[in-house]
Amino acid sequence: MLITDRDGLLYRLDENRNRHVIKGVPTVRKNDQDGLFEIQLHPDFEDNKWVYLSYSDLKIEGNDSLTTTVVSRFVLDNDQLKQKKDILIALPYSKKKVHFGGKMLFDNKNRLYVSFGDRGERDINPQDLYRMPGKIHRVNDDGSIPVDNPFVDQEGVKKSIFSYGHRNPQGLAFNPLTHDLWQHEHGPRGGDEINIIKPKKNYGWPVISYGINYNGTVFTKLLEKEGMEQPIHYWTPSIAPCGMTFVTTGLYKEWNNNLLVGSLRFGYLNRCVIENNKVIKEEVVLKGIGRLRNVAIGPDGYIYINVEKPGYIFRLIPLI
Repeated sequence: MLITDRDGLLYRLDENRNRHVIKGVPTVRKNDQDGLFEIQLHPDFEDNKWVYLSYSDLKIEGNDSLTTTVVSRFVLDNDQLKQKKDILIALPYSKKKVHFGGKMLFDNKNRLYVSFGDRGERDINPQDLYRMPGKIHRVNDDGSIPVDNPFVDQEGVKKSIFSYGHRNPQGLAFNPLTHDLWQHEHGPRGGDEINIIKPKKNYGWPVISYGINYNGTVFTKLLEKEGMEQPIHYWTPSIAPCGMTFVTTGLYKEWNNNLLVGSLRFGYLNRCVIENNKVIKEEVVLKGIGRLRNVAIGPDGYIYINVEKPGYIFRLIPLI
């Protein structure tokens, strides 16, 4: 098992649960919301040993410290990362220190989907197709642009963009029944969303929203607008969703094809029963376990969750 630590460390957990530090991880800025985010193995990892990391990168310009989200590919060789290749850099860099996104997911054609948050510049980035933040991007495994990307023929637009109008997406998963890409993102105060991501679609942030500013003021009166997608589900008050997976293993029969989402704010696992692309029932699981950062299905078919501070990983064993 490979585990990222926000402070810029990457660990390998062996079969005896001994922790080994992986060398060669790029230097990351680790203040505010930045740090080392996600790790993804290439679908052909057993042959090519490619691993992908998303992380915050720091650049100094004069007196300004600028950051952005970067996705890089490496070869993992005997607990050492080698042959670094940058796959995506969320240009432009920003003075802001929030909303990095950084979720990654491969499809069955070895194309990589990556989420970039709006970097706290909601009135600039999410609706601007010449900027990368506030979008879901899709690239080939070498960082090149798929020939069928939705904006590939549009002059000047960032060709890697798959969808736009996002705030801070921290969950990506493919629905096992429909094979659609599902995503969740943080709202401001209220208005956390689950969306089904379609190419070239605009998901509305910040023009439409079910949330308000953190101080209670209103930044938009619009809940919908022509040409902008509606979430299939939203949470008000916010649960601060983080991590996302569908249950695709037969070990949890009553949960088959359910959607699992972690809650940072309330510290629980949220189980969503889906019917016709709608959330028809929710159940709070493991209430009070702590800030749940990620949830995933392991190769052994078990559900694993990651809880912040002090940094626990739990395996969920179904009751027979």
